[in-house]
Amino acid sequence: MKNRGYVTIFLSLMLVVMLIVVTAVLKISSEEGAKSKVVTATSSAMSSELANYNRLIFDRYHILLLDKNSSGLGEGAMEEDMEELLQIDLGDDFTVNSVQLSGSTYLMDNNLSEFKSQIRDNFKYEALSYTVDKIIEKTGSQDDPVDEEDLDAMEQDISEEKQRISAEESGSEGDSSDYISNEDSENASKDDSNSDSTGEVTDPRDTLKTYTDAGIASILLPSNVTLSENRISTSGQSGELPSTGRGVSLFGEVDTSFDSLDRMELDTGKSSGWGSSLLTYMETVMYGAECFNCLTDQKYDDTYLNLEMEYIVAGEDSDGANYKKVVNEILLIRFGFNFAYILTDNTKQEECEAVATALTVEFPPAMPVVKYLLMGCWSYIESVMDVYMLVRGHSVPFWKSSTSWLTDFESLAHLSELESGASDDESGLDYKEYLMILMALQGDDMYYRMLDLMQLNVTQSDIEGGDTTFRMRNAITAFGADISVSYKGKEIDVHEESGY
Repeated sequence: MKNRGYVTIFLSLMLVVMLIVVTAVLKISSEEGAKSKVVTATSSAMSSELANYNRLIFDRYHILLLDKNSSGLGEGAMEEDMEELLQIDLGDDFTVNSVQLSGSTYLMDNNLSEFKSQIRDNFKYEALSYTVDKIIEKTGSQDDPVDEEDLDAMEQDISEEKQRISAEESGSEGDSSDYISNEDSENASKDDSNSDSTGEVTDPRDTLKTYTDAGIASILLPSNVTLSENRISTSGQSGELPSTGRGVSLFGEVDTSFDSLDRMELDTGKSSGWGSSLLTYMETVMYGAECFNCLTDQKYDDTYLNLEMEYIVAGEDSDGANYKKVVNEILLIRFGFNFAYILTDNTKQEECEAVATALTVEFPPAMPVVKYLLMGCWSYIESVMDVYMLVRGHSVPFWKSSTSWLTDFESLAHLSELESGASDDESGLDYKEYLMILMALQGDDMYYRMLDLMQLNVTQSDIEGGDTTFRMRNAITAFGADISVSYKGKEIDVHEESGY
């Protein structure tokens, strides 16, 4: 009985301690709960912002990006929007003090690493109609049309023919003093071809010049193709594009005068070496073929440029300029492979020799060089026919044969007649597949030009979902947010990051 008071005091103290502990735990729990609520609300607000991705770019190009400039309202608009969302989610017990964006990841950062990653990760290329595997299968990975052995054999044949002709004229057998250089033969062939010494044979190179002077690309353009009147200028929205400067021609053009053997030999090999690039940029090339218009495949009728894949290849400021450059580069590819075939066709070589003999009647030693120059001229005429077919949606055999060769020296006058007698070759390439080859050779320029096209299309005022203020430089794929919130007199600071 005498210790009853001590027990009461002890129990009271224990109760006070327990109340203090419970109160502290409840307070800490309340604060942690408040912080958790702020974190959850912040994550929700950021997700809401990410849901404002550019829908036109996603629907057409499968790329997720957010305009940090908020359609011209500025970065502050995102912060204000998040602040409003947070306040609604948190309720009256909380006061949102500030929202500041931080650590944004831009689509164009680090050499377009985000853009390249989305192309790789989000695009299912195995379901595509146009695949690099098909191109490799059709071409046999052969990207070098005329090898050195073929050219050496040609030079040897020319040398032997010159010596034979000189020997016949002089009555000797291969006297080295009778040897005529290639340069002398070429100069002589130009002099002879200017006059029709036989009165019957016309130099096919003169006929070809009539068409090249008129513009081969214009002649080949199908009548049902419409070129956009829009131009990419260096000012206004065009001047703010991701890419810088205009494109550089990869191959140049075939020298269609065919009066220099050295230049012709150089042209036959200009287009080689594209196989490795095609494999390196496989996914991107297939992505471009699936998402962008070209002359033979118009997916959308409201794009800024109609020939979009051609722009990715050429980088010029108009449909017309891009089309012309692409045609010339496809002509050069086809020229190399057509010349490689004609070197194996004895019948065609004999025909060229007959014409060359007639053209060089006043200077016979020039005949062997002129023969090969005429073979080059004929290969180019066949290449023109190939491109004529390609731009009209046909497939052309990658490797020619006696049955698939369509032209003679007079064919440029009646290309449309030849089309009716030709048939598509399933093992051949079509126009779009040649564009894919040319795209792969652009390297990283290809990515920047794709972004150019996306921006140009989105910034059109009359397109559904368009936004005239959109700029790729403001496109982000992830961002951070620093949040400051007051709760019952205590400030809660939170940093969260989110992205696609």
